[in-house]
Amino acid sequence: MATYTKEKDVESTVEEDPQARSAMEEVFGNTARWPQGFKGFTADITVNRNGQTETGSVTVKGPQEIEVSLQEEKLKKFASENLSSIAGHRGFRTFAESDGKYKLNFGDEDNHPLGRRVYMGGDGMSSFYRIKEGRIRQINRKTPRFSFSINIEDSVKNADGKFLTREYTVFYMNPETKKINDAEKYTDLYTRVGEADLPQCRRVINCEDGEVVVNEMTLANHKLL
Repeated sequence: MATYTKEKDVESTVEEDPQARSAMEEVFGNTARWPQGFKGFTADITVNRNGQTETGSVTVKGPQEIEVSLQEEKLKKFASENLSSIAGHRGFRTFAESDGKYKLNFGDEDNHPLGRRVYMGGDGMSSFYRIKEGRIRQINRKTPRFSFSINIEDSVKNADGKFLTREYTVFYMNPETKKINDAEKYTDLYTRVGEADLPQCRRVINCEDGEVVVNEMTLANHKLL
């Protein structure tokens, strides 16, 4: 997934909708995260990029604390960026520290297959989600360089009855022309270690310079820190 620097929160004229806030708080509570006080993990890792393979080890303490022993630049970058993304999304935080910071408001009912819009007033990225059946089904954001839409196709429930995303596709668009610049297909598997669902496998399929590229990282022998 392309990296971006979030714009700072901004003042918003969006009016708070208590029903939208309640719905988003329910969705937040239904999403699997690592337990409070989680210190990280180590694991063996194998990364395969269209057949080019390397094995090493990783230490994950948080989104900005990732150590990967791989030597090949592209393989190491893929592992580092994706482990950072997973740690950021799975890491513990409260609703008030996350989407609850913003003015939440429903969009009009439009019978969309992925659910009703919920706008994030004041987040600085014109963000809106689509929610349905107690979980997020689509995430949309804009940055100065690109906009993107994450479309969640399949999720599974963990041992606590919380949702873990298993398959999703990300579309990247030019914010001015609205044309698609890239698309990435993600497939995730997790393994339960203690009270945490840790990454077991991530596969990403996209197109680079006219070639379909399949990157896959597989983790094993997880140990909690």
